[in-house]
Amino acid sequence: MNEPKIDDRSDGLIDLAKRSAVIGGVVLLLVVLVVGIAYAFDVLMLAFVGLLFAIFLRTVSDFIDRRTSVGNRASFAAGLLLVVGVFVGVGWFLVPRVAEQADDLRRTLPKSVEQLSLQLNEYEWGRWVMDQVPASANLIPQRRDLLTRITGVVSTTLEAIGVVVVVFFIGMYLAAQPGMYIRGVARLVPPPGRGRAMEVMGRVGDALRWWLMGKLVAMVFVGVLVWLMLVLLGVPFALTLAVLAAVLTFIPNFGPLISAIPAVLLGLLDGPMTAVWVAILFTAIQTVESYVLTPLIQQNTVDLPVALTITAQLVMGVFIGGIGLVVATPLTLVVVVLVRSLYVHDLLGDRESDAPHVGDTGGLAR
Repeated sequence: MNEPKIDDRSDGLIDLAKRSAVIGGVVLLLVVLVVGIAYAFDVLMLAFVGLLFAIFLRTVSDFIDRRTSVGNRASFAAGLLLVVGVFVGVGWFLVPRVAEQADDLRRTLPKSVEQLSLQLNEYEWGRWVMDQVPASANLIPQRRDLLTRITGVVSTTLEAIGVVVVVFFIGMYLAAQPGMYIRGVARLVPPPGRGRAMEVMGRVGDALRWWLMGKLVAMVFVGVLVWLMLVLLGVPFALTLAVLAAVLTFIPNFGPLISAIPAVLLGLLDGPMTAVWVAILFTAIQTVESYVLTPLIQQNTVDLPVALTITAQLVMGVFIGGIGLVVATPLTLVVVVLVRSLYVHDLLGDRESDAPHVGDTGGLAR
């Protein structure tokens, strides 16, 4: 028998060392990537909010382009000016009125809570509930804490302004040249799969576009209807409560519940029946929004199971707080579309999961 030569053994050891180094490098890169994502997860979610704004801005721009044929750049500039103008105009009209009512609301709500506690104390189960609530002295800040609270409010306000600015510029640059970013992501895929990658990204864009449009229409619908009904019922601070209901409609499941609490408490000032009517009002409006209006608008997107959505909201809310509740549903939508397209359809071969959507890239690949 011919024994392996020393040179052959050396070459084998070198090849083994090279393969081990490559595998070790890949594993190290994955670990660094996972750790980096974990530490910067809230930043990534902020970028995702910017992506949602970019889709909204691009939708407006594409609508202008289809109606006027002025070209991509001109339609984008017109869409940007229109969106900024609408936001500034609505803010100019609503912010002073809402701010004034919100200040009065802050002083009025404790009276409603006190009235609720008096009514609950008439029942044994109500007294048990009140025993579980912290004493009012623990809820009202002491004077020595006021400076800390004030500086905290200032810090929170500056942080909110910074978040809005970051989201605006991320969305603006993504919407200005979406094709560059889409093609850049597609280049990370081997050449034979780049066409499919573009198609899947188009499906994700379409799903997010229809979900976002549905939410915006639902927000306007809920806000206007809540304002009208609260005015008819004579509930104070109707405008502020309507704006709160409209904004929180963006967060499915939990948003409507949160927005109804202050309205019901204020209804108690006029008596228990007013509070009951306010609760019925919110339930009816949110039922129409959830089961009629939103499904009608979002019929071209993916249906999300309610249990899956609630689970995602709870997990995201625990990990990254309020912004987690905001992005949980659209992020779950993205994951569902990717799983259906790449795993169920491509890997398992289930063709029914790859139902056609509107367009291949949602007009974003230009």
